[in-house]
Amino acid sequence: MQPHSLVRQWFGPDSPLAKTIVGYELRPAQEQMALLVLEALERKQPLLVEAATGTGKTLAYLLPLLNMGKKVIVSTATKALQDQIVHKDMPLVRKVVVRPFRMAVLKGRANYLCHLRYHKLKENSARLSIKEKQWLTALETWLRKTRSGDRDEWGGMPERPQLWSEVHADTLYCPGRVCPEAQDCFLAHARRQAMEADLVVVNHHLFFADLAVKEGGFGELLPKADCIVFDEAHRIPDIVTRFFGWELSNGQLSDLLRDSREQVGLAGLEDAGFTAEGERLEEALRELRSAFPAENARDGLSPDTMNNRPGRAILQVETALHRLVDAMEPLLDKVASLGPCKRRTIELLETSGRIRQFQDPGRVHWFETRGRFITLSASPLETGPTLRDLLYPAAEYHLFTSATLATGTGDAGFDFLARQLGLLPGEMLAQRLPPPFDYAHRTLLYVPKDIPEPAHGDFAHAAAEEIVHLLNHSKGRALVLFTSQRMLDSVHEAIRDRSPFPLLVQGALPNGILLQRFIEDVQSVLLGLASFWEGVDVPGESLSMVIVDRLPFASPGDPLVAARSRWLESQEINAFKEMYIPKAILSLKQGLGRLLRRRDDRGVLAVLDRRMVDKWYGRWFLDGLPPSPLTRDREAVRRFFQ
Repeated sequence: MQPHSLVRQWFGPDSPLAKTIVGYELRPAQEQMALLVLEALERKQPLLVEAATGTGKTLAYLLPLLNMGKKVIVSTATKALQDQIVHKDMPLVRKVVVRPFRMAVLKGRANYLCHLRYHKLKENSARLSIKEKQWLTALETWLRKTRSGDRDEWGGMPERPQLWSEVHADTLYCPGRVCPEAQDCFLAHARRQAMEADLVVVNHHLFFADLAVKEGGFGELLPKADCIVFDEAHRIPDIVTRFFGWELSNGQLSDLLRDSREQVGLAGLEDAGFTAEGERLEEALRELRSAFPAENARDGLSPDTMNNRPGRAILQVETALHRLVDAMEPLLDKVASLGPCKRRTIELLETSGRIRQFQDPGRVHWFETRGRFITLSASPLETGPTLRDLLYPAAEYHLFTSATLATGTGDAGFDFLARQLGLLPGEMLAQRLPPPFDYAHRTLLYVPKDIPEPAHGDFAHAAAEEIVHLLNHSKGRALVLFTSQRMLDSVHEAIRDRSPFPLLVQGALPNGILLQRFIEDVQSVLLGLASFWEGVDVPGESLSMVIVDRLPFASPGDPLVAARSRWLESQEINAFKEMYIPKAILSLKQGLGRLLRRRDDRGVLAVLDRRMVDKWYGRWFLDGLPPSPLTRDREAVRRFFQ
């Protein structure tokens, strides 16, 4: 059957989908995406599809793939989308897919309870506080009911229980097939289900953690698949950078020391040598932290750094780790559970050595301090080569989709992300689908013309004045997004006594509570930073305006950004055109994409950065956004809301 006939059969007015959904409406973009999926299958090429919220992306890729009998892994960036696919989309998919199929959800080890570690905690429960014993009792009650051992099924579980880290299926404490609890292992059961399933739903972190494990030649977690679908694919480069980087922190080392001491203590042993080496490591960790800036900082590491106090502090830590391994050795016969701690110690030693010695010229070395914590990292300059080597051989078909993939119109709009994904022009299909919402009549894009540029000293004051006027026009109901904490604080200070609308400020309460209050109080205004630029889904009147303080260019002082910029320039590639601008466009699209979440939404997108129109690169930003009418006149905003 021809592709158009198949798509009409799946999505047309007489389809099972139309008969199942009350008030079913045809979505041309959804049908177009399904056609692209079929074309990519035919041509055996990776597919990149930008499809806005409301397109129905999940059905657009699942119906073709499952009806064609493909074994599929779907990877999402957020738990919210994973839950949506599993609980909202799948019941519908099961009703309309002709072929029978089995589905499984696979999560990271930390989600599953380990029977062996649970029983060990119970045996040593005398050391627990009254509150911890109550938690353990509640866990025992839940354990009698659960079939999956997945912590997400435990409705009464606190968000960050310390004890869960002592009972989850940590690979460092897993004896594998020789485990006496192997028959009842929740993680093993979840893996078996995934191996037998036709559709496996995971998240990006688990997927790329598994890919990193395979790179090291270890056993695989995920099953083989015909097709891998990455939803929210714009997040992939950052996640790949993390999982294929090297990282060492004083937090990791402190956790190691705590766990080692705990295992020795539970065995009832007192060893003077082990105790002394633990104290030596503590002293080395204090010196490591004090060797770097006391304030929160993020900067590059260089060979010169290693010749000074920071380098000496790292060597001091390595010496302490070597001595700790030696002190563990005579205890292993008496404390078998100390073995995983020894392996961790050796792994951290190897990581430290790789970072300190600058072993890989294809990595940028940097550090970050946050409060009492220090992290040393060596991150890959490019993500493309890693994905070319490891991802594409893993399956025959690859689909990348998101509401923000393209940085402009035409095929060239995908060049930025394609390079990060390791794809070359001509070896992929790429298309930006038209948005399903009527941006031309239901939105307005406002860029003030009389505001100073962001680098000007008066910008914060002028931005606050603009925000006050705009909030009066919209009667609150706005999400105001900032690119820096300093700007958020400055604007909040300037408008808090002038706004008649409730102001909700990120940091004052947990993000989830802030978002719930924003939804419930229709006239409230939410002032937020990076975590509110994406993933916020507030349909309806509560969100009628999104204000962005400035174009979200990456900071050239960031060590990762600076190193990648230098690398591009060394390849005779203009870093501003090929990295800074495309990355800023994708970020801006994410922020402004919070506005329209359903067909009857309407509102104003306000960008308080005149460079978006006045500078030569402004047209690139405008081309990258949905087709909202542009105005420079604040009076037009007032008329829009009237």
